[in-house]
Amino acid sequence: MTLTTGALLATASGALAGAVILANLRGRPYRRAEEIDLPSGFVAWIVPVTALVSGLVWWATAPGSPAIVPVAYVACSWVLLVLTAIDLDVHRLPDAIQLPAYPGLVVLLGACSLASHDLGALVRAVLAGTALFTVFFVLLLIAPSGGMGFGDVKLAGLLGLLLGWLSWRHVTIAALGTFILGGIVAVGLLMTKRADRSGEFAYGPVMVTSALATIIWLAAVGT
Repeated sequence: MTLTTGALLATASGALAGAVILANLRGRPYRRAEEIDLPSGFVAWIVPVTALVSGLVWWATAPGSPAIVPVAYVACSWVLLVLTAIDLDVHRLPDAIQLPAYPGLVVLLGACSLASHDLGALVRAVLAGTALFTVFFVLLLIAPSGGMGFGDVKLAGLLGLLLGWLSWRHVTIAALGTFILGGIVAVGLLMTKRADRSGEFAYGPVMVTSALATIIWLAAVGT
């Protein structure tokens, strides 16, 4: 299969996955009792975004890798987009998704390492996941009202695993991108009076955007 064909198939699969995700999100099954009466946000974006991201992530991770690698990263991008949609809606990242994702992701990346004959990548992924979890946890302790919650700390660990399997460069750039993009979003919300200095905002989407953009961008520039 050529890279272009794989990317097109991933895009089509992403569109289908996005439609399934949309159908499940419309009922807001993740909402708690106190969140039931919150306004229903716009979620139809998830279909085209999932399709586009799937194609780009395949294109970025497939070259030189066994098929399981791009398949794994595309599937993980779907989970990340589900978390993004939920966080945008209720400013919360459900443990029901994140906690099982840890062992599942380690197993999946382990399979990628075996197929790639690169067990060092799995070790690096675990170290990177631990590092990002620790950094974000320390930041939460230092500035508990800085916009992040413990759900973001757990998401940082997951993103560290995904990015770390690829390289430390991915981890570093995505982390820096998160802080830069997070600052821009925070300033924008303050200027438009959609948040105050003590209020939280959905930090998960910023983290996911930076991670996915890093994977795609580093592939585009050839590093």
